[in-house]
Amino acid sequence: MSTELTTEINTTPSDSPGFSGAVLAGLLSGMSVGLTIGVIDGIAANLRIVESIDTVGRLGGIAASVLVYSAFFAVLLTLISLALFLSGRGRLVGANAAGRMGALVLTGLSIGLFFEIYWNTREYLFPGYSATSPERLGVAALLLGLAFALVFGFRRLLGTRAKSLARLMLPLWCVAAAGGGVFLWQDRALLANSQEGELDAANEDLPNVLFVIVDALRSDVIGAYGSENVATPVMDRLAKEGVLFENARVQAPFTWSSFGSFLTGKYPRRHGMLKLQAGMRWAIGINKTMPLHFKEAKRKSGKQLESDDMVTAAFMTGAVTNGSGLLLGIDLYCEALKGHELVHRSSRWSLLSTDLLFFNFWNKLTQRLDYNKAGSTAEKWLAENAAGKRFFAFLHLYSTHTPYDPAEEFRSRYVDPNYDGPIQAFYAEHRYAIEAGQYQPTEADVRQIRDLYYAGVTQADHAIGSVLEELKSAGVLENTIVVVTSDHGEELGEHGVWEHNWMYQTNLAIPLIMRWPAKLPANRRVEALVDSVDLMPTLCDLMGLELPTLPTTGDEIEYHRVDGKSLLPLVRGESELHREFSFAESGSALSIQDLRWKLVISRECLDYEPDDGGWDNALRTPQLFDLKSDPGEFENLFRPDHPEVARLIRELRSWNEALPIAKESVMASHRDREAEELLDSLGYAGGIGEEGESGGAEQDE
Repeated sequence: MSTELTTEINTTPSDSPGFSGAVLAGLLSGMSVGLTIGVIDGIAANLRIVESIDTVGRLGGIAASVLVYSAFFAVLLTLISLALFLSGRGRLVGANAAGRMGALVLTGLSIGLFFEIYWNTREYLFPGYSATSPERLGVAALLLGLAFALVFGFRRLLGTRAKSLARLMLPLWCVAAAGGGVFLWQDRALLANSQEGELDAANEDLPNVLFVIVDALRSDVIGAYGSENVATPVMDRLAKEGVLFENARVQAPFTWSSFGSFLTGKYPRRHGMLKLQAGMRWAIGINKTMPLHFKEAKRKSGKQLESDDMVTAAFMTGAVTNGSGLLLGIDLYCEALKGHELVHRSSRWSLLSTDLLFFNFWNKLTQRLDYNKAGSTAEKWLAENAAGKRFFAFLHLYSTHTPYDPAEEFRSRYVDPNYDGPIQAFYAEHRYAIEAGQYQPTEADVRQIRDLYYAGVTQADHAIGSVLEELKSAGVLENTIVVVTSDHGEELGEHGVWEHNWMYQTNLAIPLIMRWPAKLPANRRVEALVDSVDLMPTLCDLMGLELPTLPTTGDEIEYHRVDGKSLLPLVRGESELHREFSFAESGSALSIQDLRWKLVISRECLDYEPDDGGWDNALRTPQLFDLKSDPGEFENLFRPDHPEVARLIRELRSWNEALPIAKESVMASHRDREAEELLDSLGYAGGIGEEGESGGAEQDE
């Protein structure tokens, strides 16, 4: 676009092949490329953002992005220009100023376009693969060639019109730079005046909340839950100083639905986040999340909280995103997986800049040096804010989720140094290969995968400890409710399957530990069955807050209703039974369990009786497990006339009918269908034998 730029804005030094000419060529080229890429990526960031920003803010953000990219490309292209000059090869890119700058501009534009294409296609081209895998590297090489071809092709298409466009570059850049500078100055001044969470008479007697979810963390790998081969000293200490729930369950074996239940106290078919899918966003109007409620709840004393009475922050590692709506009520958020630094919602530049590729790539590069990006960001923010603010901090850790690729200091504690197999880190691509029958893991492979997972558990434990130390240093740990739990567990090959989205206890049984010396006893273990939906009302009870109020009229009342109940009566010993049954659902299956029996069926089975033939051709074989005698769930006891089946199906139907979103609204995803086919091939599904037992192979272990 700008190969003729120097014809209009060159100077005497740039006509010289000397040092000053090389520097000026790089600087002016960087300005030209920065204007072009800054506008392109600024517009793209505006299209990606889900927040409401006024037109002036959007235009100001584009102008500010021009400044960012101009600075970056000025440095990059100046270094390239100097490298060519110092190596004596400057004339390879042109014998005069115009030629040198033209080549530099085309190079810069090609690099910028490559990264724009690469970043925006990563979810479609080999998703789940490492960035350094041969597949991803091959794609990167092809896209780089495509970017150069597009830029050079566009240059030829412009022809003589490139010179006319070049005349506009300098005045356009000056306008953008001035506008961007004013925008950034105003935005910074606005942010400096924020009073979110400042301590005052309205909030000084409230506790802080640190809510930690370790993604895909099984309860049976924690010392406090009986594990003897995984080091979890921080969680073990929290359990001794607080309350541990021995039989905590989630309402869905995958992230988004489970997060929705934690944050709202509702079952998935009440809050509406029914599956994990890019672009999925729940109905905000019917859901009030913990952080949103904590900012505007009515206290049991009658006092009404206001928005600034609590500052809320989320430090996210995995797939949970601001775009999903799950972060409703959060003032600041860090999305490490998406390459987003800490974003402040009240800053228009913060909201826009987080989606600029420059900051995305920088964040990803820093994550190579900081394996705990979400945790370290939380530590830094708490160090700066914890002592003087009332806060709700949500920390999402990911080291127990694929890829299992722990930092060396934790890896070396568990992994066999003599292992020479192909799985040095366990990625989704490995699961794909195993499930497709393309690779059969050896015993050494299985040990390696589990050891990598165990190392991730210890890594997460260490991260939690670092945050707690920051709270202790700030002098606020004793006035902070600390909650550690998980959105689901993880299969480690016990049933021939891996990861999650399964209805086994390895996925549904989770840790739940709470500590707050002011109102929670120490070293208390609760045996009763409790659910993820119980956490939100429990925290409200601890903090002296009313639950979200229901609408007075209309059908939407059932969508606003909170399903969970406070756990404090259990904790205080006022009750031994909290709930008789726990319910969960995936895209294809439903489960009901009490402390002994568990039934898992396909969703369509609710329309038929167990003995009328309607269950025979279901998507999956019904499963009945005696959790007391068979906690590993290896023996399917289902038969249509089993006395427990009638009892459990009756309760499951009653629960199903009480939910406002019909079961037909939950469609099995491609992943769900693949999962059921895999279970079928392993002998865990696919038909009921004459005696009512599952046909197929027995579990290998």
